[in-house]
Amino acid sequence: MGYSFIAPQPKRILLKITRIWLFYVILTFGILLFFVGFLQMQRDYMLKSAIESEKSKQELLVQIAALKSEMERVRFEKSFADDLRTQNGMLSESVKNLFELIPDQITLQAIEMERDRLTIKGITPSKEIYSFLLEVPLRSIFHESRADFYALPNGWFSFVSVSRLKEEP
Repeated sequence: MGYSFIAPQPKRILLKITRIWLFYVILTFGILLFFVGFLQMQRDYMLKSAIESEKSKQELLVQIAALKSEMERVRFEKSFADDLRTQNGMLSESVKNLFELIPDQITLQAIEMERDRLTIKGITPSKEIYSFLLEVPLRSIFHESRADFYALPNGWFSFVSVSRLKEEP
């Protein structure tokens, strides 16, 4: 005998609405876990990228330092080359002026130029021609000028003239 107006139905532990609710909760946790995993992958990628960027930065800094030292070396070499060019120009002008200074009566055999000394070897018809035409201009340029004469068999004189500039302190 039954005391109920309806037929008994099996009872479930979870109601249908609870199962739907539980499915969405599990789905939400799954999405959150996927999102957390995705963020961790992005973080790892960014850390790796940052480390590579730092290495690249260090390499670039080393290259910059090398380029700066290379630039300094090139600047020094340029400065040195400019100084040489200037000195060569001055020396060329000095040699040109020296040859213009030598009179036609005097024949040169050798010229030696040093930093503070000029040595001229040559032949002159007489000591007076040397004294008036060459010694006077040399004395006006150099602080000291001295000439030694040697008589030649033909009556002319061989001379060695040494002219010096005094070193300034």
